[in-house]
Amino acid sequence: MSARRSILAGGRHLPAVLCLGVAVALAGCSAPRELVKPTPLEEIENERAPSVEWSASSGGKQKNELSSIAPVEEDGRVFVAGPDGDVRAYDLESGKRLWSADLDAALSVGGGAGEGLVVFGSDDGRVFALDAETGETRWTRSIRSSVDAAPSVGFGDVAVRGRDGTFALLDAETGEVHWQQSTSQPSLTLQGQSRILMFPDAIAVGFDDGTMGVYSRDDGRELWSRAVALPTGRTDVDRMVDVDATPVFADGVFYVATWQGKLAALAAQGGREIWSRDFSSVTDFAADRRALYLSDADGVVWAIDRRSGDALWRQPDLAHRGLTGPALIGGDLVVGDVEGYVHVLSTASGRLLGRADWGDPLVDPIGSVDGRGLAVSRDGKLRVFTLD
Repeated sequence: MSARRSILAGGRHLPAVLCLGVAVALAGCSAPRELVKPTPLEEIENERAPSVEWSASSGGKQKNELSSIAPVEEDGRVFVAGPDGDVRAYDLESGKRLWSADLDAALSVGGGAGEGLVVFGSDDGRVFALDAETGETRWTRSIRSSVDAAPSVGFGDVAVRGRDGTFALLDAETGEVHWQQSTSQPSLTLQGQSRILMFPDAIAVGFDDGTMGVYSRDDGRELWSRAVALPTGRTDVDRMVDVDATPVFADGVFYVATWQGKLAALAAQGGREIWSRDFSSVTDFAADRRALYLSDADGVVWAIDRRSGDALWRQPDLAHRGLTGPALIGGDLVVGDVEGYVHVLSTASGRLLGRADWGDPLVDPIGSVDGRGLAVSRDGKLRVFTLD
């Protein structure tokens, strides 16, 4: 059996149907499980519907659900790409195409932007740094493992990670490898990885074994590591506790979610656990001063109090609809579902405020910048939108 497999349900990799036998027969799977049907949508009053300002090609269709190539914005430019490496840059305000570039490489995840660069990693381990203004290639580098998380760019560096447990810090100007580390991988993990968080003196990484670590940016030395969730159960499937949702950092606290494990708040100094609760999620999540907003593995949307970990509200009306993670846009939440609907929820109560049918599922995560949403659908369309 391969060391890394996933089964897809909706917008992202959900292994709840691993026993279907689509990939391989796993130990403990004695009979196929039935897929749970999406919860039917109830009619609502469209008080706050998504309104598209402009749309354009994202560079290619992402019909293979192993792809999660989301848009990224920097300095008024939106950068997107298709699975074959067709990268495009658009003006955020007007939608005018600024440039395009062909990397001639297979991509599964989106890019990172900063330092005058937009950076993509390919399935064969190459890292491409393009000039954000012109699209010209500044440098390329190989980490010899499929890049399974969008690169992070900042403080003069680029942070990338590979499927085999490799993570590395590269010089943003030259691509030179400052240092490279490697961690052991569980025998079975979900497809994809969380993005590295960058700070002036450190980086933070969530791993497929349910741990989170913070490392010195100077030399890659581990500063601390904490197990957010411990693998339990008899089979490799039961024991998967990947940190695939990118952790959120706010006010000196890391908020970390795992698959079939925990949601936890960890102190930035030393990694002390402040609170934790049982939770399962793989999609990115949002935060404001009061709460964390998450879609769980069953498609229930939650607001969790940042200070205590208590639930402020839960919205079950979108259960089993293959949700993206919530994005905070204009003070409300936006999620996409597997049938191509885009839903708007109140941050105060979780009440459904509006809906639009865009005809095709959105790639996770949905971006948010200055009251606008940035979304790519699997049929290859980029949309920049607001809420009416």
